[in-house]
Amino acid sequence: MSLSPEQRSVLEEWMRSKEIVRCPACGSGRLRLSEAAYVRALLEEGEEDLTEGGGVVKVPCGNCGYVMLFDAESVGIRGLWAERRGL
Repeated sequence: MSLSPEQRSVLEEWMRSKEIVRCPACGSGRLRLSEAAYVRALLEEGEEDLTEGGGVVKVPCGNCGYVMLFDAESVGIRGLWAERRGL
């Protein structure tokens, strides 16, 4: 699911605060934050896909295609997503 403008702003601020400005694979500064998306869950074997508790934010590199994954709750996006849905 694409990030809302508010979520993207939170992500950008969080990444700057952690000095995450370059791709760890190729060193490029071409992170495609406009294409960042919320991925509902990364499931372990046997887990049911019932909630967004395991949600991550994926951020692709525009140079090499590497995809960074960040815990949505740590970034502060999971709470915004849940609030918007009234959870």
